[in-house]
Amino acid sequence: MKYRANKVADFFCQIKKGTGYVDLQNVDAFSVPDVTFGSSELSGAGMIGTVNIPDPSNIEAMETSITTTSDSANAKLLNDPDGVEVILNWALDKVGTDGSSAYIPYRAVVKGWASVIPGGDKKKGEVAESEHKISTWYYKLEINGKTVALIDMLAPKCVINGVDHLENLNKALNR
Repeated sequence: MKYRANKVADFFCQIKKGTGYVDLQNVDAFSVPDVTFGSSELSGAGMIGTVNIPDPSNIEAMETSITTTSDSANAKLLNDPDGVEVILNWALDKVGTDGSSAYIPYRAVVKGWASVIPGGDKKKGEVAESEHKISTWYYKLEINGKTVALIDMLAPKCVINGVDHLENLNKALNR
């Protein structure tokens, strides 16, 4: 049987406040960071040209975006330039060709600093939205309980599909 998972069924967000987490209410949308590798150039004898290869020790700046419909007390925690930590949970609807249905759980943990404190457009009669942006230094993505990506820019750590691509470099540097 084939499955299709193409619709976000729902999501639930939390933000760190003190030593615990509180619900982040009125979240309309969010985008987790893209992980973009810088590239290294490979060239030399026996090659007919140059090849650019992804370099996991050179990850470009990451950014997370969270859109809220109100600036409740908890949403204002997203504006902290000294540090933000959020947990973003969502589920995709998984539909089988036989009509069966299930949910695929996703979880992202994001740590960083507020990089944009939203102003936002306000129009009479329309919902007032605020887009909060977080300059992200830590990103962990789990799908169905398995870690798919873990990027820690400060550690440094780059784990993709269970493989730590910086393990040998960190050993060589005695980190």
